[in-house]
Amino acid sequence: MRIVSVHGEAMPGTGPVAVEVPAGLVAVVGGDGRLRRLAHRMLSGGPGITVSTLPRVPDPVLSRLPDDLRGSLEHGGDLDRAEAVVEAGSRALAMLEGLGRVEAARAQLGRLRGVDPDADHGGVEPEAVLARIRELEGASEELEALESELRALRADDAEVTGDLEVATMEWLRERQDAETHLQTYRDRARELKSRLAELDSEGEDATCPTCRRPLSEHLPAVQELLRDEWEDVVQDGSWWRRRREQLENKPDRLRELERRTLRMHSETESLAERVKVARARVDEMEELRARLADLADPRGARAPRSADVAAALDAEVWAAADGALARTARTMRRGARALLLDRAARILGRMTAGRILSIAWTESGRIELSGVEGILHPVAEEDMAAAFVAIRIAAVRTLAARAGTATPPFILGEPFDRLDEPIRIRTVEWLRRAIGPGFEQVLLVTRGDIVESCPEVFDGILELRREGLSGPSVFRSVPAGMGTLRLVASD
Repeated sequence: MRIVSVHGEAMPGTGPVAVEVPAGLVAVVGGDGRLRRLAHRMLSGGPGITVSTLPRVPDPVLSRLPDDLRGSLEHGGDLDRAEAVVEAGSRALAMLEGLGRVEAARAQLGRLRGVDPDADHGGVEPEAVLARIRELEGASEELEALESELRALRADDAEVTGDLEVATMEWLRERQDAETHLQTYRDRARELKSRLAELDSEGEDATCPTCRRPLSEHLPAVQELLRDEWEDVVQDGSWWRRRREQLENKPDRLRELERRTLRMHSETESLAERVKVARARVDEMEELRARLADLADPRGARAPRSADVAAALDAEVWAAADGALARTARTMRRGARALLLDRAARILGRMTAGRILSIAWTESGRIELSGVEGILHPVAEEDMAAAFVAIRIAAVRTLAARAGTATPPFILGEPFDRLDEPIRIRTVEWLRRAIGPGFEQVLLVTRGDIVESCPEVFDGILELRREGLSGPSVFRSVPAGMGTLRLVASD
């Protein structure tokens, strides 16, 4: 999945936003911190901004995660410390492994233990709740089937859209090529016609364009040679004119691809809505099952109140059940955290050329970095920034691997510029090598030093710059691999 374009109306301090975003490793350059934060918000889909992606809908497995949690890991969000990234990434990984169901079971247990026996249940009868649960019995299987179908359709959508992009580029390139050739032949024909007119008017006094001597008796031969060339140029130019006319309108194949793409987009969005409805039905069924535990038994008879049940059972049974669920949740979070830190340590080792080899989690909830000579203490700000970057990369890649999908668009912002220059260079080189089918797009929001150091590693460069001293900021694409990039910073 990748971002293909960002569009939006003018906002305070900016002009209208309309920029195409290439795939691969893309530098997003801003002259100062305010511009970089603004660019980051635009790419993250801030208010008034439309971010178009390919495929158009997120992976159905990753979409099970809360939007704010998934967005924080992919875009950066409000994660300002490495420890916060570890907590968010561990929770997301554990949720994919079933942490949500464990937490729901523990919450249901708490309701059974602590519901007020005299509470008003709103007059809802157990029979009605049970009937609704029976209506929703197939919701889980339906959701699973729809998610599988959506994943396959997303892949087809991405393939068709990619074919359309390639076909459109080929058509535009051929049309531009025809236009360029036609203009060249027209210019040459005008030049020859003008020269023949000069020869006709000057007669034998006309001079040779090469040696500047009078042509005299050679005039007829030169005129004949120029007329032959003019006729050839006109003939070839006529062919290129017809070729340009043929390419004026989109080819049938391109039109068919556009129709297929629109149909595929529509089908994908429609199926994504059906997945949302099916997921809502599953959530409703789980809520009703928990509610039924407070209302009625499966036969529809009035169940004992929760407080009566709690009093009838030994308190140690309740504590044991709650403790088992709590231990299960802790084990899942710890396992996810260990996996995440292991992956992050490997990335950090490459970024620092082996100077930092491991990342540990302390009992106080802090990360601990170690190298060849042992634990780093105190930890330099640059090393903590490197750990932050490595953990974010590891979190989003591990999540995608667990979901069995390509890594979503990854936006890396401010901490990158706090890295030492050698680490910055190694990081972008590692990201460059990581780009592929499973990691399609990295958007690096930076002040631009790294672009000046190694512009050749970037597939594209986007720049947010201020037009003049008091003009609006404009988001635009600039050529990649251009060498030194001159930035205009605002006050």
